[in-house]
Amino acid sequence: EFSELFLSTTQRTSTYHAASAAASVGTLVQAIERADSFATDAVADVLASQEFKTLYGLLSFDANGQSQAPSLHLQYDKDLAVQTVYPIEFRSAELVYPMPTWDARDCNVLSRCLTGDEKGVCQEDGSCKCDSEGAISSGVGSSAKCVYIPNEDLTYVDTSLLFVGYILFAIQALLSIACTAWTVYFRNCRIVRASQPLFLCLIACGTFMMSLSIIPVGIQGGYRYLFDPITGMQTDEPNTEIRSVDAACMALPWLFSMGFAVTFSALFAKILRIKLVFQASRNFVRKQVGVKDVALIMVAVIALQAIVLIAWNVADPLVWRREVLMEDNNGYPTKSIGTCSSNNGLAFLIPLIVIDALMLFYALYLCFVTRKVSAEYQEGTWITASILSILQILVLSIPILVIVDNDNSAFYFVRVAVIFLVSTTVTMLIFFPKIYKLHFMKTQQGRAKRIGFRANPGQVSSTDPYESRLRSSMNSDREKRLSIGSDEGITSSVVRKVAFEVDAAIANSQEEEENEIVSATEKKTEIDKCADDEV
Repeated sequence: EFSELFLSTTQRTSTYHAASAAASVGTLVQAIERADSFATDAVADVLASQEFKTLYGLLSFDANGQSQAPSLHLQYDKDLAVQTVYPIEFRSAELVYPMPTWDARDCNVLSRCLTGDEKGVCQEDGSCKCDSEGAISSGVGSSAKCVYIPNEDLTYVDTSLLFVGYILFAIQALLSIACTAWTVYFRNCRIVRASQPLFLCLIACGTFMMSLSIIPVGIQGGYRYLFDPITGMQTDEPNTEIRSVDAACMALPWLFSMGFAVTFSALFAKILRIKLVFQASRNFVRKQVGVKDVALIMVAVIALQAIVLIAWNVADPLVWRREVLMEDNNGYPTKSIGTCSSNNGLAFLIPLIVIDALMLFYALYLCFVTRKVSAEYQEGTWITASILSILQILVLSIPILVIVDNDNSAFYFVRVAVIFLVSTTVTMLIFFPKIYKLHFMKTQQGRAKRIGFRANPGQVSSTDPYESRLRSSMNSDREKRLSIGSDEGITSSVVRKVAFEVDAAIANSQEEEENEIVSATEKKTEIDKCADDEV
């Protein structure tokens, strides 16, 4: 009756608050009527000594003024059923204590833990304990549910490709070590001495450092932060294993850049040394250019590279980051890719490229200037071939790297191939021509010509066709000069004078051929020496 009256009057459903207020007002009205007075003391005496009929039943008060009306204490149980827990004689269930957390209550009432495709039981912390094997709890409170975490494709580089990369590194490492050992062993041979053994060793060392950068390219990792095994969500706890991956990220530019700097600064210093000597000889000035005179060039180039790399390492180093490419309906990643990146990496990469490019182009210019120097004393042709080959490799590899950026395996293989080709090309073009010239070409020629250089210094053996032809030409010229003198009746002194003038006239044409004979004599002597060393 009260509820209907309250609804018709207020247009709202009644609550126990409204019922309590109506009971209080009804009790006061009854007390005033019985006291027949509005006096406070009279009304209070009636309230303290009598009982009153209300919506809650008979109402009376004790000596302390507290209501003595019976009150039932209700509570929701774990099955969301309403139970009376007090008074004890009227209780229908035991008191639940302690009370569940609000997350646990929301899980029971609002979440899909009990009603989803994969059901479970709400826990005290508001998570869902799943019944199905393999399912885990996702979320807490109202968002708690049981889900399956999909197997994520981390797009790691295939193991077979990693193995290929290690093989390529091993090949270049063996080449560099073998070339260094060859240079040291044959350092007293003319070909090796003319190529400056110190610079050859530095070139081999630089190519080894470049090839060593293949190792960090293959180091990979997961996420920077760990995942909660219960919820499958990423936490704020750092993954300590990523530190080694971060170190590998920054090791790549260090090894390749410093190896490149050592290799080409050695080539640059070597060709610069030849240029200085060649320029002095053209000015008829005797000048000795030692290693120390060009070593500063190498130190300057390497120092510039090191300064840029140190600044990069301190200000904004490369770190390992994993980017999620695909997710399932529950927000769990199904595919991701990891890369080394920094916020402002180009600000440091561009100066490194500019330094290397300037060094390469100036080395090409020096090769052009010294192109007329005997190939025995410089490798301008091979240095030029090395630089042009590297430029071709880089021009072809850059667009390929852009195309395969999201394919981790292809991206790895292209980078490894570029590193291997750059280092191997330099090694083969600088060392292999010298090895062939010393051990194959010279050995074959030396055996055929060695007999012609025995007893008398300066005497050319007739076993050498070229040298026999030159000697016959010189004898024929002298016979013609003597014949001219005798036919005209000129005295012996005049004949000698005419012969001297003729000799002077053809000196320029014979000088080059005579120099070749001397050079051939020195080469044969060197062949004997290197052959004796090998024995």
